[in-house]
Amino acid sequence: MSFAVKIETCPKCRSRKTENLVRVEPGCPVRVYVRCSECGAFVARYTLERYTSDKPYESLLKFSRRGGCSIASRSRAQELEGCSKKIETEFKETTGAPFTELKVEEIICELKR
Repeated sequence: MSFAVKIETCPKCRSRKTENLVRVEPGCPVRVYVRCSECGAFVARYTLERYTSDKPYESLLKFSRRGGCSIASRSRAQELEGCSKKIETEFKETTGAPFTELKVEEIICELKR
């Protein structure tokens, strides 16, 4: 088999019941936040560029290593840490925002007006 399939599970309560929160902002890649339907915990974030799990710092380190980036410097570590905090902040903002019944394509069109 040339691919793998994973079922998302909550890192806190281990539930497999999740919901996708699609965040569309002008000038930004579309981000999908996966939230646990049982306890509301952050499970993962998907973007058009890469996947970030419930451990964004470790995920970003792995991504950096694959790309040949040096992660030894203190400034690089601070950059990765800041990204983890940004993801956490965006998740909280996204879960607190009012939801829409529009399709993603419709949201994108609305934002362009």
